[in-house]
Amino acid sequence: MISTVMNVRDYLLAGQDPLRIALRFPQTCHSYGALTTHTDHVAAYLLRRGIRKGDRVLLIGDNSFFWVACYLGIMQAGLVCVPIAASSQSRDIEYVLETTEAPIVCAQGSVAIAQGARFSGRHLLTDKVVPPVGQTASQQDFSSLGADTIATHGYTSLEPNDLAALVFTSGSTGHPRGVMVSHANIIANTDSIISCLSLTERDRIMAVLPFHYCYGASLLHTHLHMGGEVVVDSRFMYPETVIQRMIDTRCTGFAGVPSHFQILLRNSSLRKKQFPDLRYVQQAGGNLAPTFIRELKEALPNTQVFIMYGQTEATARLSYLPPEFLGSKLGSIGKGIPGVTLRVLNDEGREVRPGEVGEIVAEGANVTLGYWRAPQESEEMFKNGALYTGDLAKVDEDGFIYIVDRAKDFLKCRGEKVSCRQIEEVLLEFDELVEAAVIGIPDDVLGEAVKAFVVPRARETNGLKERVASFCKNRMPPHHLPKQIFVLPSLPKSSSGKVMKTTLKGTYEPA
Repeated sequence: MISTVMNVRDYLLAGQDPLRIALRFPQTCHSYGALTTHTDHVAAYLLRRGIRKGDRVLLIGDNSFFWVACYLGIMQAGLVCVPIAASSQSRDIEYVLETTEAPIVCAQGSVAIAQGARFSGRHLLTDKVVPPVGQTASQQDFSSLGADTIATHGYTSLEPNDLAALVFTSGSTGHPRGVMVSHANIIANTDSIISCLSLTERDRIMAVLPFHYCYGASLLHTHLHMGGEVVVDSRFMYPETVIQRMIDTRCTGFAGVPSHFQILLRNSSLRKKQFPDLRYVQQAGGNLAPTFIRELKEALPNTQVFIMYGQTEATARLSYLPPEFLGSKLGSIGKGIPGVTLRVLNDEGREVRPGEVGEIVAEGANVTLGYWRAPQESEEMFKNGALYTGDLAKVDEDGFIYIVDRAKDFLKCRGEKVSCRQIEEVLLEFDELVEAAVIGIPDDVLGEAVKAFVVPRARETNGLKERVASFCKNRMPPHHLPKQIFVLPSLPKSSSGKVMKTTLKGTYEPA
């Protein structure tokens, strides 16, 4: 039985060649030595604030050197990183701060300026000097953290269940819920992914995914641990720029969610380019239709294509389909990655026979510790150390798994789990509506897009769709916006009064 585990920061950076490039941004490069030094500085700053091991630190920002140094420095100090998107809505920021009781915020300057009032009373570390923000306890500019702040100690050894991060994902209540990820979880999952992909120090990944997303963070974990290089580019809205940069920087790997590959295959020059250094691509974060998988293999005939499946509740990845099975097992998520056992269980808890439908249940050291301060939801998904994923699937005669549907009411837009209830609650803030229901529809860019059914208060509905769309545009992030809006006199309901979304999916044609 393991009594202690290594700190993730040490697992990733200890012993690396300080002169090798760790992070390559469009305008700057940062070596392992620089990253190690700045991580030390962040850890020291946090420890000097007088907070205790296990306290939470909010990290909010886009992909940057500042973000990575803070992420690792927070963990080095024995604290719990709470990473959220720079584009997070104000009420979500307030909810996360309230539920985690984070005494310190690490925020990029633009976010600190825009959301400063919400950080009132907390220590604030930013990537640049910003004007005074409310009643912030203290402010520190990242660039001014110097050698005099180097930590005299961190937490090299930790207990197996010591948390490294709280990764917030949409919850069934409509509020985000924090997945409790331990240092041991990250180390176990990182080792497994490295084994699947045969990564080495020669690998150089093109990272277009945000690091606050567990899939994006796993790219950092795997490549830093191996002493490889992470090429960071957040300009995927200009796919040609990213394609050319992959070629120029001689990337050996690319990782994306379905929408990335759909755009590259059908709205870019990918098919016309040569990628002599591109060894592999990995796809996760939702279902990529078999037709796109075939197109991807045709477009990159000399590149290995790994189809992977995972959940935030499993740290990152759970399964993979090896490239040699793309032809014979097209549409499958494969089998469990090393160290992970996947079973598909029926309602009686027995493994299904080939062709039968059941729920995917995962076991392994990467299965996280549950949801932060949400015991009921934790009990529903985490049972006896196993993760009940909520994904319904079949198995074939060879044990390969095929997902057929999701058991719970979530969409996966742009690789992100989105709560239907959360969108419905925002819709119902529009005072012309009485009822609202949301389902997902296929979308070439997002993977899944939102279709909204609304019931108006008044009989007159002229211009209602336009007004609802305008209301949503001011209240929701772009990938939550309804692609279609369907106006109904009432929603179909069961005898108990519950809205029957299966009827909505099966009866009503697109608006």
